[in-house]
Amino acid sequence: MNMTETASQSVAIPSLLLAILIPLVCFVVVLLLLRFAAKARWLTAIAASVVVTIIPVIFGIRMLPSPEAGRFIRPMKGWVFLLPVAISVIILIVQFFRWLFTTEAVQADVNTAERSRILKLVEDGKISTDEGAELLDAMGRSSALRGQDRFSRLDIAMLIGVALVILGFFLPWANLGNRMYQVGHQRGPIGWAVLIVAILSAVPIFVTPRELLYKISMLQIFLILVGLALVIKELSVGADQAGTIFCLAGFLIALLSSTVKLKHLAA
Repeated sequence: MNMTETASQSVAIPSLLLAILIPLVCFVVVLLLLRFAAKARWLTAIAASVVVTIIPVIFGIRMLPSPEAGRFIRPMKGWVFLLPVAISVIILIVQFFRWLFTTEAVQADVNTAERSRILKLVEDGKISTDEGAELLDAMGRSSALRGQDRFSRLDIAMLIGVALVILGFFLPWANLGNRMYQVGHQRGPIGWAVLIVAILSAVPIFVTPRELLYKISMLQIFLILVGLALVIKELSVGADQAGTIFCLAGFLIALLSSTVKLKHLAA
């Protein structure tokens, strides 16, 4: 071993320690913010912290302080980083849908009890049949109407989906080879159409009049289906990079939330 190799190893050791310390500090900071500032559950906070810490490395963002440290980290990246990220993403998806539907399930139980109470009042003759029908009709839409005074969980999920589409618009859509990529706006009219459709589907959340909730919800679903078809078309012609995957996930989340909201409005 010559003097050059010895010097290189002496530099690589502290560099490697620093390369491990930087993601660790990032993980701890994100974990504390999510757990105590955002009041997230421990499982959700840990999974999100893992994703936030590791995703930059997977996308090739250089967090290593020197090339010497990189020699030790890069060979491990394929199998050490992907497994915890995959598990964490699955946990986040499950937790997201639990969060989305928890309140809706509680509201359904409340609605059932209220329906029984109204029907009991009709049977006892305390209110007329027409009054009971009006109360039942109003109750079926009350939850969705109250959601217009402040964002409901379904509205928030819709906005999360649209945000993923917007993020995907700026990420690579197609691999051109030689480390060259096309992002959303470089795919021509289809790329811009995906972005415009996503934004248009989110606008009604902020400006929809109460009397038009049902029709606007149907329009949202139509727009989302159009955007979903455009993304699937891009996937079918080889535009299968991170951008289109994010757009696909965003439209699917938006479609799910808008469909559930429409179902409640039609109840």
